[in-house]
Amino acid sequence: MGRDGFVIYTDLDGCLLDQETYSAEAARPALDLLRKERIPLVLCSSKTQAEVEYHRDLLGLTDPFVVENGGAILIPTGCFPFPHAFTRTTGPYRRVEFGIAYARLTETLGELARATGLRLRGFSEMSVKEVISLTGLDPDAARRAKARQYDEPFVADLSPAEVERLEREVQRRGLALVEGGRFYHLTGRNSKGLAVGFLTRLYRIAFPRLVTVGIGDAENDVPMLQRVDIPVVIPRESTLVDPAFEGRGWAVAPAAGPTGWTQAVLAILSGKWEGAARR
Repeated sequence: MGRDGFVIYTDLDGCLLDQETYSAEAARPALDLLRKERIPLVLCSSKTQAEVEYHRDLLGLTDPFVVENGGAILIPTGCFPFPHAFTRTTGPYRRVEFGIAYARLTETLGELARATGLRLRGFSEMSVKEVISLTGLDPDAARRAKARQYDEPFVADLSPAEVERLEREVQRRGLALVEGGRFYHLTGRNSKGLAVGFLTRLYRIAFPRLVTVGIGDAENDVPMLQRVDIPVVIPRESTLVDPAFEGRGWAVAPAAGPTGWTQAVLAILSGKWEGAARR
């Protein structure tokens, strides 16, 4: 647990991690300060548990984390010194689940392809080699990416009208369609926002005056940014932001990837960030 100050929720790819190299080296100054000040950094990603654990270990983080677009929160045992609701204990974590079974998602994606006539190719259909070709991941990382539990990423070349048609079919089945930085995602009605809201309530039991920060770069980050005091948008390499952020009035970091991430975090912690907290 950190001090009565901040908790930071962040996406990984294109934010804390470079979109091409998956390196967080440019974020090291901010990461060092967060560690020194004992400020929780909650990774909140569309990545799997295996993927987030890998990056969490590399970064030396011990805070809770959110996987597969809010499919589950994994809270290290003993993180909160008070009882709280959780679904079950798995290994060193208290696991709070919001998502639905992966088998249902993969089955439904096939149904959606047949119902719409669209070509939708999910991770469950892809070989490790194909995942490598789409993501640039090494073989071990690609296997971690395929170890999914609550979220089926898929590739599709869709027009706006086709996206709308697909979304209607998804909603009819009680599921959700989310567009991430690289893939579309078929999920339950879970979201990063629901997970962030749950965790923030726990943090505020201990720290009532806590200020929450959310950092994201894609449509699937919108629910997370809606639930925090200080939302931060990370631009793409072109300096343009995802269309999902247009018109929301959220402050944009001055650079893409971990460079912009670091500049935003350091500015927020020093009180110099242009986006004031909504308190």
